[in-house]
Amino acid sequence: MTKIQIGELRDRVSYYVRRAEHGETFVVVNRTREVAVLAPRRRRSTRSTRLLGCLKGTATVRGDIVSPIIPEDEWFRS
Repeated sequence: MTKIQIGELRDRVSYYVRRAEHGETFVVVNRTREVAVLAPRRRRSTRSTRLLGCLKGTATVRGDIVSPIIPEDEWFRS
């Protein structure tokens, strides 16, 4: 972890954010006291958060899902 003064961070925040995006971690120092950490964001999970595909891999198919449940002669009752 690299220590940076709060004034240096204020002057060059874009530079340090880009470096953090690439995996570096910085400790922000106010005089001699550590006050914050600038670190890359970690994803919470590997699952998709989008609506389509968010449940991929969570279900199993058992049996035949294509053929009808009831026989053809019972489809239309008069």
